Amino acid sequence: MRSALALVLSLALTGALLGMNFALYRTRLAAPATDPERKLTVTTKRLVRNLPPPPPAATTAPTNPPPFHWSALESPDYATYAANLRAVGCPERTLRDILLPDIEKLYAERERQLEDRPEDNFWETADQRDARQRARDAKLHALELEKRALIRQLLGADWNFAALKELRSEGFASAIMELLLGFTDTAKSDHLFTTHQMFEDDVQAHQTATEGIVLDEDVPKLQTLRDRFEAELARVLAPPEVEELRLRLAALEGMEHLSRRNGVSITGAELREIANLRAVTHDMLAKALNLDDELYPEELRAKGEAAFAELLRRFLGTERFADAERAKDQLFRELLQSTDKQGVAKAALVQAYEVRRVAESQAREIRADQQLTTEERATLLAALRAQTTQTLARSLGPVGFGAYLKQHGQQFTNSLSLPVTRLQALGQRTDVITVK
Repeated sequence: MRSALALVLSLALTGALLGMNFALYRTRLAAPATDPERKLTVTTKRLVRNLPPPPPAATTAPTNPPPFHWSALESPDYATYAANLRAVGCPERTLRDILLPDIEKLYAERERQLEDRPEDNFWETADQRDARQRARDAKLHALELEKRALIRQLLGADWNFAALKELRSEGFASAIMELLLGFTDTAKSDHLFTTHQMFEDDVQAHQTATEGIVLDEDVPKLQTLRDRFEAELARVLAPPEVEELRLRLAALEGMEHLSRRNGVSITGAELREIANLRAVTHDMLAKALNLDDELYPEELRAKGEAAFAELLRRFLGTERFADAERAKDQLFRELLQSTDKQGVAKAALVQAYEVRRVAESQAREIRADQQLTTEERATLLAALRAQTTQTLARSLGPVGFGAYLKQHGQQFTNSLSLPVTRLQALGQRTDVITVK
């Protein structure tokens, strides 16, 4: 009985399986045909950190350029370094700003190594120490010339890092350069200031080598420096610009007294003409390099001053020329500026100035007279001081003279007295004069 039941169940299960297979077979036949190579792709998100970029595919498809690294441009060779910077489109001014500090640092270290030497040997004579110092200075100058040659090779022009740094500062030198070179663009002013600095350094190096003693055989060398400076200016500037520079150099040299504050009224056009008169009677480029005394004897310089004074007198006229001459004297400027708000007439100021000038001259003569004793000098100076005080008070008036003494009373007293040490030895006082 049990075996018959098992047989029936087995036949039933077999039939069910046959039916399921037949149904599955009919379903596949009814489905549309598909690509036998079709694949099913499943994507997932992954977190990737600091993985190196994959190697470029060996196809002709475009790829992104590798990221830029500054180290790829750097090189221990300056010429290669400059070429690499230019290859990536670095502007010349930026190239200059990159290379100059680097070169300056390199040569500053080399200069320091030349200067860092053991202390002088105690057995050396002064001449031996001086000779060793001159030899060291010569090596430093040779190093400077080597640095210039490298900069010229890399940048195609002479540049000076220290000069450019000073020009970019807020100091007095940069303000003066702005007045001198304000008519040019930045590129020209940079080059001109650098050129001036380098020629001035060459002059200083020559003076150091000769210990400041200029012999006849040194003059042609210094003249060559001055002429090379002029040639470099002519290479950079047009002729009208060179003339403008000469006029501006003349205007800044020895003409600061020509101002209304000093009693001289000069228009802008007049100042320009006066600068021109000075430029035609003086070598302004030699003055710019501090070579005026070395290239021109004292007699020749005096002739230049006399020629300028005569041209200025003709241009201004006698009265205004006299005003300009008085404005040079500190004594007149003290009188004018201290009484400016007191309403003192010009004639009274001129009279007071003449009295003050004559008294100063007499005081010098008294102090220099060796035939007088100290007591006699002190007595004569006291009398001169009292007489000058009365005359100045009459010329300027009590208010004007009081204003003058308030600002310059001590200088007035000292200028008409013996030196303090001698007065102390005599037991005399040098109190400031007051108006009663």
